[in-house]
Amino acid sequence: MRPVASACRCRSRYYAEPVPRPAVADHTDVDLFDPATFARGVPHDAFATLRRDAPVAFHLEKPKRAGGRQGPGFWCVTTHRHVHEVSRRPDVYSSFLGGFTASDISGAVLDETRMNLMGMDPPDHTAFRAVLREPFGPRIARDLTPTIERFAVGIVDRLLAQPEGELDFVDHVAKEMPLLVLADLLGIGAEDRQLFFDWSNRIIGNHDPDLGGSVQDFLAAKDELFAYGRRVIAQKRAEPGNDLITSVVRARIDGEPIDEQRVVILWFLLLIAGNETTRSSLTGAMEMLSTHREQRALLMSDLDAHLPGFIEETLRLTNPVLHFRRTAAVDVELGGARISAGDKLVLWYPSANVDENVFDRPFEFDLRREPNQHLAFGIGTHFCLGARLARLQMRIMLKELLTRCPAIEVARPARRIHSNFLSGALELPVVLS
Repeated sequence: MRPVASACRCRSRYYAEPVPRPAVADHTDVDLFDPATFARGVPHDAFATLRRDAPVAFHLEKPKRAGGRQGPGFWCVTTHRHVHEVSRRPDVYSSFLGGFTASDISGAVLDETRMNLMGMDPPDHTAFRAVLREPFGPRIARDLTPTIERFAVGIVDRLLAQPEGELDFVDHVAKEMPLLVLADLLGIGAEDRQLFFDWSNRIIGNHDPDLGGSVQDFLAAKDELFAYGRRVIAQKRAEPGNDLITSVVRARIDGEPIDEQRVVILWFLLLIAGNETTRSSLTGAMEMLSTHREQRALLMSDLDAHLPGFIEETLRLTNPVLHFRRTAAVDVELGGARISAGDKLVLWYPSANVDENVFDRPFEFDLRREPNQHLAFGIGTHFCLGARLARLQMRIMLKELLTRCPAIEVARPARRIHSNFLSGALELPVVLS
C-alpha cells in the first residue's frame, strides 16, 4: 500500500506522487536503500541528522538495479527508543505482512518468506521458535564448548602454518569458525563448508558486482542450497543423528510434524544467518583490535576478564545486521510520523546503537561500558536465537587467536560487501607480526 501523505507535501524527480513528511530527503541526500552506500561504511553523519531532526522519516526508493521498478518508499526508524518500540509490538508492526528486508516481495517469494522464522508473527512464530529453544538454550555452551575449542586450535594452527606476509583474515579465520560449527550442529560434512560460504556470499551479496550481482546468480545459489538441504533432511529422516536437523524433523507443532518446506527454509536461515553474522562479528573484532590501541592493551592485560565486554562493544559498533523491516498492520503514529496500514518501516541498528540519548560517548570504543544496551541481536519477539552461540564462538576464537598470535594486525582496510541488510567484509588483509 502506498503511504498516505500528510498535509505538508513535497515532490521528487524519483517519486511522482506526494511524499509523506517528515521526509529523509529534507535532511540528507544519502541513499540508504542503495547497497553500495554501505560498502563505503555506515553513513553515520546521515543517521545522526535523522536521529536529531526526523527520527522516523520517509525515504524515497529508487530502483536497486538498472531498469528496475521504483519502490513505494519506506519509513526510516533511527533511534534506539523507536527501534525498541517497534520490535516489541508484532501486533502493530508485522514481520509476516511484507517480510523482514527492505526490498518488496510478493507471490511465491512472500509465501516462502512467511515460512521463515524471521518472517513469522506470533502465535506461529512462538510455536516454531519453541522447537528450537532447547537446542539453542543454555546447554549449548556446555555441549559445544569442547568442539569449538578444538576448531579454534585447528584454525590457529593452520594460520601459523601460512607463509610470511599478508593473508586474508576472512578466509583463514572469520569464515572458518561459523562454518565448522554449523556443519557440526547440523550434522553435515565439514569438507563442504566452501560450498556454504560461496552460496551465502552469492545470496547476501546479490547486488555486489564482485559476487555475481544478478538475480539469476542469487536464484541459482538459493536453489543449490535448498537442493543440498533436502538431501540432508531426507538422510536425517532415514538415519537420525544427534544433530539439530534430526531434532527438527522429529519435532511436532500442535501434534503435527513440521512440513519439509519449513525445515528446508529453517536450513536456509541457519546457514545464511548463522554463517554471515558470526563471520562479520569476528571480522569486526579484528578491525576493532587494530583501531583502538589502548582498548587492545587493556584487553590483553586480562583476556578472561575483558573479552566479554570487548565482544559486546564490538557488536554495538560493527552491527552484523544493518536493518530489519516491519510492515504496519494498522494506522499508527510513531515519533511524530503518521504511518498508514501497509507502510513499511526499516529499523536501522547502526543508528540505534550509537544513539546519543542512550550511549554516553557513543562513538568511543569502551570495553568496560556498563550498561551496554545495544540492539545488535535485536530485541523482543525476534531476538536472535543464535546470540548465545555467536558470543561463545567469538569468545573462544578470539582468546585462542590473541593468546597465540598477540601481534596480529590489520594490513589494509577491509573490502566490504554491497548490502544494506548485512554488514560483511569480503576480505580483510592482516599480518601476524
